[in-house]
Amino acid sequence: MGEKEQMSHVAQGNLTETIFHAVYIPEENDICTESNTKENVRVYQDKAEALKVIKEFKTGRLKSFKNRSEAEVYAKTGFEKGNNVNNISVVTAVPVVEEKSSNFKAPKSQELVCFRKLVKDGDLYAVKSTVWANPRYLIGSGDTPAILQEGCRYNALHIAVRADKPDMCELILNTVGDTDFIKLLYGDECKSYVDRAQIMLDLYLNTPDKGLNETPLHFAVKFGMKNVVRVLVSYPCCIKTLPNKYKQLPIDIICSRTNQEDEKLKKEIRILLEEQYYVPVLRSEDNSLQPVIGEPFSPTSPVNICTDPISPRLEVRAFAGPMTKSRALEFRKKWKTPPRLRMTPIKMIVEDESNVTDSPVNHLALRLQDAEKGLERVGRDLAEEYQVSWKEYWPFLNDFADFRTSEGLIKLDRYLERKFQDHTLYCKQNTDKANSEMTTVRIDYLCSQLESCLLDKRENNIDDLEFFTPPSSPKLVVDSSDDEMYNAEEGPRIFLEGPVPTKVDHAVYNAVSTSVNSNTYPNIYLWQHEMQLVINCDLQRANSMKAIRRKLIMNL
Repeated sequence: MGEKEQMSHVAQGNLTETIFHAVYIPEENDICTESNTKENVRVYQDKAEALKVIKEFKTGRLKSFKNRSEAEVYAKTGFEKGNNVNNISVVTAVPVVEEKSSNFKAPKSQELVCFRKLVKDGDLYAVKSTVWANPRYLIGSGDTPAILQEGCRYNALHIAVRADKPDMCELILNTVGDTDFIKLLYGDECKSYVDRAQIMLDLYLNTPDKGLNETPLHFAVKFGMKNVVRVLVSYPCCIKTLPNKYKQLPIDIICSRTNQEDEKLKKEIRILLEEQYYVPVLRSEDNSLQPVIGEPFSPTSPVNICTDPISPRLEVRAFAGPMTKSRALEFRKKWKTPPRLRMTPIKMIVEDESNVTDSPVNHLALRLQDAEKGLERVGRDLAEEYQVSWKEYWPFLNDFADFRTSEGLIKLDRYLERKFQDHTLYCKQNTDKANSEMTTVRIDYLCSQLESCLLDKRENNIDDLEFFTPPSSPKLVVDSSDDEMYNAEEGPRIFLEGPVPTKVDHAVYNAVSTSVNSNTYPNIYLWQHEMQLVINCDLQRANSMKAIRRKLIMNL
């Protein structure tokens, strides 16, 4: 029985275990407490008393504990003893990172309407100037494409595609994918420029509209805009299998909104929607190796440049495409294999006339005479023949460009404009410096002459002066100013890399289209004029040297 009584006492002790009710009141509302002493700590064993305190102080908090020490800690600090250290460590270990807001303001609705009109009209220069002055025209406040037309929620790419402006589409996509553009918007503190640029590019290419849930690729395909489709699919992040509201893929609605049935156009767009391939030109950094026409590659399977670590590193310096794999293989074969000639005593016959760009002789001459750009010149002509895009790397631009397109000509014209401005500023500074030095010399000379004059000096008498009669006819003075004017040059010329034309100038001259509008590209027009003068002068010099050489041979 003694053992049973002991167990019952233990059970009763557990049931009647003492509970401590702690009340915490913030110090700013605690009008009674001046210091957290033990006498003022609100820990009660009777819950009714604790509730009275809670009713008196509206901001108070009540919590029950089995241990008095824990209750006292809570009444003093408002935290449990076990969680106090943990809470502090969490706060110190994970600091709150606040993203800095952009310095650019969101455009007003009227400004967005004007910008939408610029995009629709295809004004590349105005659009580029506007977006680089305020990136918010392309990127909204939520880091998403800016909406230019409410209701259907069209962004700038939707507008450009519907207006059938392939150059504008390429400008918009290249801009939002440019890390410098993202850096301009978010400032120097942002370190994820590449990630944000790729995300923004993906959003522009694959964001559907609100009405039919169609992407820009849907628009271009169903309206039969072949050139726009070519631009869109050239970006690897463009998804070609997104369905619209009616579960239709882009390949299912080719030319569905065109007025006339054009099977050829449908076939060309269908080919563009297939896996696209590019044919590259691989060159070494120092041109120590012969250029190589690489194997066709696609965005999903990039070009393989695995060379010997000792050999110079190869880089892609030009590429043609996009095109299908079979067409890319045909393009590479035609580019790589020189045209075959069948020689006869009477004439040369081309065995395969389809394997010629202009003529086989020109084809071979370009590759042999121009070691640095001969291969690119042949590829440029082939790309025009196959009607595919062409991109070529130019070191002075530090970018790829095709000078037969408006985008490439804009890049070249901007570059030449900066060169002309820098040269004008340099000449103005030199002229101002020379004028200031000349003025100083003249003033010093005048002061020295005035110092030598004395008004009170009367030693010289007019009778002592001797006068000379001039000769009957003035002497003939030979002045070389006329000859200098005749031989004077028009002024210093400006070329791509300085005052003298280089191989780069001649390469760009061959790459630029012969018909350049002087109003649209004034700087290129001026530079072309200077290059024509240089080329004509070189031809005259070469012809005169040939004539001299011929005379010398005949005299022998």
